[in-house]
Amino acid sequence: MKHCEFDLGPIKLAGKRWGNPNGIPVIALHGWLDNCASFDFLAPLLPKLDLLTLDLAGQGKSGHRQGFGAYNIWQDVAEVMALANQLDWKKFGIIGHSRGAMISTLIAGTFPERVTHLATIESFIPQVVAADQAAVQLASAVESILTFQGRPKNTYETFANAVEAREKGLLRLCHEDALVLAKRGVEQNAQGRFFWNYDVKLNAPSEVKFTLEQVRSFVDRIKIPVAVVIAEQGLVGDFEHVVNMLDETENVTTYHLPGEHHLHMSHQCESIAEIFNEYFVV
Repeated sequence: MKHCEFDLGPIKLAGKRWGNPNGIPVIALHGWLDNCASFDFLAPLLPKLDLLTLDLAGQGKSGHRQGFGAYNIWQDVAEVMALANQLDWKKFGIIGHSRGAMISTLIAGTFPERVTHLATIESFIPQVVAADQAAVQLASAVESILTFQGRPKNTYETFANAVEAREKGLLRLCHEDALVLAKRGVEQNAQGRFFWNYDVKLNAPSEVKFTLEQVRSFVDRIKIPVAVVIAEQGLVGDFEHVVNMLDETENVTTYHLPGEHHLHMSHQCESIAEIFNEYFVV
């Protein structure tokens, strides 16, 4: 593994490069408020891939977006494609977890001629909104952005306290998983206190969300076989539109494994690696 950074002009992104430089090029995208260390357990088990695990904008060691805008996932599409172009990857595969899975599907649907493989974990498509809710969605986003913009970050007396906060967060993690994320995602300020380094604007919802019909237009353009891993105690089952889309899409194979939302980390990395090593072939 080696650390890497990419200057894309408007933003700088960071990540880790794993595996075989002559293998199938693959970009891995983590979930909301995580960082590329989310794949630290899985990546070493995929030695045949030329795997770049990426800190998405506003998270990990990557730069933050400027201005009052929310972190809309179509902006990640442009950033990932700019990165692929910089690497001169004409074709590449994608692995995505949670929010990263949503971004991955949008990339594959927008540029189907560029994407050779699509494997997602604990998600498949973005959350949708009815067309008549567009104004309400925008109002919610703007109000949230202005609120979070001026709110100070939570800080912790010790690094261990910051790790513990992540363990007990909205999506609870075991200590080992929280620690891996913290080693990349926690920094220390001038006063000696510790904080998670993600952009607070990530807490705001998108200004605009796709309708179900729009999301279907992306999925319909994906002709390659798709592998989707679902945790039996995860979140996918809570979103009817995701379940229905998976059921209705013929080229999707789903794999149900015991575990919770972050099962790809220490809990089920070996089982997922077995699935992905069979899936990622030329």
